[in-house]
Amino acid sequence: MRVLFCLDYYYPHLGGAEILFQNLAEGLVARGHEVDVVTQAVRDAPLEEAIQGVRVHRVRTGDSRNVFCVAALPTMLRLAKHADVIHASTFAAAWPAALAAKLRRKPSVLTVHEVWIGMWNQVSDAGRLSNAFHDLAERTIYWPRYTRYIAVSHATERALANFVPGERICTIYNGLDYTLWNPSEHDGKTVRASLPLPSDAHLFFFSGRPGRSKGFPVLLKAFAEVVRQAPNACLLALLSTSRACAEGYREARCLVQELALEEKVLIHAPVPRLELPSWVAAADTVCVPSLSEGFGFCAAEASALGRPVIATDNASLPEVIGGKYLLVPPANSKTFAAAMLRAIYNDYDTRPLPHFSLQDNILQHEKLYEAVASG
Repeated sequence: MRVLFCLDYYYPHLGGAEILFQNLAEGLVARGHEVDVVTQAVRDAPLEEAIQGVRVHRVRTGDSRNVFCVAALPTMLRLAKHADVIHASTFAAAWPAALAAKLRRKPSVLTVHEVWIGMWNQVSDAGRLSNAFHDLAERTIYWPRYTRYIAVSHATERALANFVPGERICTIYNGLDYTLWNPSEHDGKTVRASLPLPSDAHLFFFSGRPGRSKGFPVLLKAFAEVVRQAPNACLLALLSTSRACAEGYREARCLVQELALEEKVLIHAPVPRLELPSWVAAADTVCVPSLSEGFGFCAAEASALGRPVIATDNASLPEVIGGKYLLVPPANSKTFAAAMLRAIYNDYDTRPLPHFSLQDNILQHEKLYEAVASG
């Protein structure tokens, strides 16, 4: 088959969605399919190249998703002539993919990572006017009817069913690279030795965007409560420094100072993905205080690595967590602090690890493509 992807970002831009689609696209090529990807241009990457057999077509947008909605359409229309199925991902890529599919009369698939409709003021750091615009923009994604919708968790499926016909939705979990997240390959000692930590430190870990949706302000307030009772507690935070996160990063720094946590919170820039498991392995407890998670890579990867996890009991997180864990209500610093204190005393709940195979992810997508292409 020939599969045409339309994606907001693709490798070398890195994030959970980018990793998902790189694994999927390269996996499809390895199984004999032809794959094209239309995506935004990124610095130091050519406009056209082949990566592991995947043909990547980058469109100049000035790093604007809104521009991508329009700028991607000519390339999509050209490539859609020869595609058997068009596959897009929320958010900005949804419209050019839907238009190309309609104009070229091709079956279409949309992967929905998470649904924020009605929640923007709770999870976004932007102002009310901006949130109102983005709420409306998200609703428009579901105006055209895709042939099928893929939810990356059952939590996302339930939310999505409020806006599209339920019979068109299927759940395909994201796949994890268990070779990368193999606990026998990472002990974290080198990373831990490089940090200014006391010998008896209990190291909590956070990675991701510093803003409201990932719950970092809640985590800082909880941690301030913890250090009053457990002076050996420390927090390592790998915070995104992207332009979109600049305001959240600044506010996080200010909150650290306001809470007098400068000597207890270690803020570090993101590390290359191949190095990330060693940083996670350095932690005693991984914290995932998110207000919304479509799949919850941070929790699933930490669990696969054998690290205990404290996460919020909402969205997809209860589906992907396993091993040693604690689940707490979202947006509540006091309950999160209580869970962190339990973690210091190694007082966790336990359950079997869920498994999210990359190969299963690829095979389920392949089966879906064959179904929609055959009508």
